[in-house]
Amino acid sequence: MAERKDFHPILIPALDALIGNPELITPTTHSKLKANDLLIPTQYIDRIHEFHKEKSSRGESANKLLEDSHYILEAIHYSNDSDTYTCANGMRIHFICNEELELIDTNGRPSSTAHALATAQYAQKEYGKDEIAILTGDNYMASKALLSDIDVAHVNPYTYTGRRKLILPEKYYTDWFTHRCLSAESFAEAFPDQKPLLINEFVEFEVDANLASSTYGYSIGSITQLIGRFEYDERSEMSTLRRLHYVDNLPNYIQPRSAGQAMLAEALMAPADEIPIVICPAIFGTGKTYLATSIGLTKVTGKEPDQDRIFVVPRDAELGKPIGFLPGDEREKTIAKAMPIIDNVRAYVKNKEGHKKGNAKVADNINERVVSLLEKYFEFASIINMGGRSLSNSWIIYDEAQDMERFQINQLMKRIGDGSKMIITGDPNQVNNKHMNYYSNGLMYAATKMAGSPYAAVVSMFESEITRSKAAREIARRLDH
Repeated sequence: MAERKDFHPILIPALDALIGNPELITPTTHSKLKANDLLIPTQYIDRIHEFHKEKSSRGESANKLLEDSHYILEAIHYSNDSDTYTCANGMRIHFICNEELELIDTNGRPSSTAHALATAQYAQKEYGKDEIAILTGDNYMASKALLSDIDVAHVNPYTYTGRRKLILPEKYYTDWFTHRCLSAESFAEAFPDQKPLLINEFVEFEVDANLASSTYGYSIGSITQLIGRFEYDERSEMSTLRRLHYVDNLPNYIQPRSAGQAMLAEALMAPADEIPIVICPAIFGTGKTYLATSIGLTKVTGKEPDQDRIFVVPRDAELGKPIGFLPGDEREKTIAKAMPIIDNVRAYVKNKEGHKKGNAKVADNINERVVSLLEKYFEFASIINMGGRSLSNSWIIYDEAQDMERFQINQLMKRIGDGSKMIITGDPNQVNNKHMNYYSNGLMYAATKMAGSPYAAVVSMFESEITRSKAAREIARRLDH
């Protein structure tokens, strides 16, 4: 097997890597150098032509790749002294055109897999084995490369989670428990090996509870006491890691049950002019949809509501195609795809009113209340009918966004208007779109692009934070692994 390296001088991008990140061949001056040289089989172009008309992220990427490839090939053609194209950041691109390359794929997989492997083997002979790697996010492509003794550089090995967990040194107990914050300078001093915090990033501290109590007199009553958000204060022009405070305004029937839920609740409770966009990539059963729905209801049903309505765009199994021949109008057709939202409206009503199980009259009251809330405060729309809309003073939920493609989530996010709060949720482990994977779906695309923005908070939640049931946590542990 080839030895894993952090940087490879020469990369052969598999077709999935190019489709997932078409900007790979057009880096800017400030783009991080992924390799000194990028080798691209010209056979890819024929393959890309096959789906450039698709109304999907793959089609969008194909169009960009074709346009940029033609420009680069033309630049190479008219160059008098080079067969390469040098990008703005210094990376060189070579299009490898060799029809005699041996295509070693024999099991019916797309020929692009074979071309990537054959190009890598050709490059190993030309430049040396240790210089070469295939860039891919596809497990099949990676296994084929490793079995052929070709190293692999994985696409997106790091994803932004929006949170960290650190042990707080005793020296800073007073700052945290008394002043409820740490300055950026104090954080850098306390954690010299940590990267600087991004705006709206969360930190969960571990402390010695006995020491905090016996020496300083601080008792830890809730998990929110140990979590902070890195905030920017426009008045002081200072950035501070401040203890959670908006969660203090949650009603008693909506209380976080995990650190991740506390972080998400803080981001959701923050005013729309402070954090207008909240993105939550989280494994199933962590409460993300319940919090988005229930906190949204508190925002629109109060005496002085923050928003006028809850606007829902649910999972679109048809990927933006017309909503079909289900009976009814758009609302009736779309609401059939929004059952997770409706289930959580029901849970909200039961928690708020404290109803007990087994009482038929109470059950009827719950149903009536759910129907009333849906009719009065909710608007449901399909992705296909979202073009050109402007959503002002709305609580916007884009649910199951892991099945939305990059161009879809791009267009949907642009619909946000003044006074609105946009919540994007989904489980990147459950992607149903065959053209995407864990990294390239619309949910993770949005989380990656908005990381560190002062207008967005990204909150990931993990298997250990599944609150649906012990059985659900065990299923995740056994089946998802």
